[in-house]
Amino acid sequence: MPLRPRSDAASPRKKSPDGMDLGTRALVLGAGSLALSWVPLLNIIAFLAAMMAVAFGLLARWPTGWLTREEPNTRRALWGVVLGGLAIVVFVVTAVRYSAL
Repeated sequence: MPLRPRSDAASPRKKSPDGMDLGTRALVLGAGSLALSWVPLLNIIAFLAAMMAVAFGLLARWPTGWLTREEPNTRRALWGVVLGGLAIVVFVVTAVRYSAL
């Protein structure tokens, strides 16, 4: 009996050598958004980056892994969600503070 080739869905996920996984992207966006969320006009861009960090982090931690073929770094994804959430809080506090001036 000849062996049939395995489908793409049955093959294990591998790390992609040419790009970042979603967990690393979430961490980079979360750290960058937290750093920029203190600056008055750049905090709007930082807010969008924080939203992306939270979204990428949650997608990377999704248990089925339907979005990507490579194995995401879930620890970095968790830190990306945490830093993105902190950046959102800082954005809200600074936006209220700057609007009161």
